[in-house]
Amino acid sequence: MQIVAETPRLILRTWQEADLQPYADITGISLDERQYSTHSPATKAETDLWRFQVELDQRGWSRWAVVLKDSNKLIGSCGFSAYGDSVEMSWRFNQEYRGRGLVIEAAEAVTDLGFTRLGFKEIISFASPQNEFALDVIESLGMSLAGYEGWCSVTVARFSLTSTEALSHRY
Repeated sequence: MQIVAETPRLILRTWQEADLQPYADITGISLDERQYSTHSPATKAETDLWRFQVELDQRGWSRWAVVLKDSNKLIGSCGFSAYGDSVEMSWRFNQEYRGRGLVIEAAEAVTDLGFTRLGFKEIISFASPQNEFALDVIESLGMSLAGYEGWCSVTVARFSLTSTEALSHRY
């Protein structure tokens, strides 16, 4: 396990085998469902965690596990994925921990890591215009609306934050 970032209440770290069931619970993925066929040993949750590790090994960044400092409980994920030539930040958290500022705390730490340690020039994020929760997180980061895109037969808003904008917004 490698700690990538710390905040007053959170640790962002690489994934561990013990994270599989809590991650599946957070994402609503049943560990009994096989993703590809009845012969495949990999569930969607196992495939996700494997993909996060491969991305980390290849690029040096991916989505990280977010755990509470005081209990070491996995409460979500936050990090980056490639989106064409861009770097997209996304997060997913246990419903129980929303509304406490923890998602914003993790997103700010990941944004800072992206610009200061990973050298990103721009970070994007997507949200449905009806997803007030995601829009609140995006607004707190200082991201600006950059347009709209079709995704899985719905229209989502694309937001952007450059390293220069992040410096002036400093949380």
